[in-house]
Amino acid sequence: MEKILIYGMKFIKYILSVAVFLLVCSCANDNKTTFELDPSKPVEVGIESITNSDGDNVKINIYMINHSPVAGVQFEINPNTFFEVDTVFGGRCESHGFSLRSNKQGRVLGFSMKGDYIAASNSGDKTDNILFSILAKSIRTLDVPLKIEPIIASSDAKKMDFISIPFEK
Repeated sequence: MEKILIYGMKFIKYILSVAVFLLVCSCANDNKTTFELDPSKPVEVGIESITNSDGDNVKINIYMINHSPVAGVQFEINPNTFFEVDTVFGGRCESHGFSLRSNKQGRVLGFSMKGDYIAASNSGDKTDNILFSILAKSIRTLDVPLKIEPIIASSDAKKMDFISIPFEK
């Protein structure tokens, strides 16, 4: 009888520890924000980060969180007096076969000659949504917020609404 009582108490402890574990996991999941596509929401754009590349050069990561497919983008960084753009590359544009073009003042065009588009985002995390990166020469110290002024085309060639989040270093 004593052995049954000991095994019974061990079993109850085990059940309680599993219940506590499940409760903790459930609470942890409640605090996570889940990303849901909502085509009525505007496209969110901004600068995810600006890091020193080497010497006077910087790498600027531009992000875009979109709830609908995007067929083309035109971005300008304003004010455009802080950087001289050298190269634009990578990100979601490159992985979706987009051509990227830029000028030294920071105007960037992204489009597909084949008619491809950038699929809707699957995460609300900026780092998961890097659209492209810019390598640029730093001309002077950043002392005001930077803002992206975009024109974004939907897969049916209509201008999309957007919200541009200012970047402050």
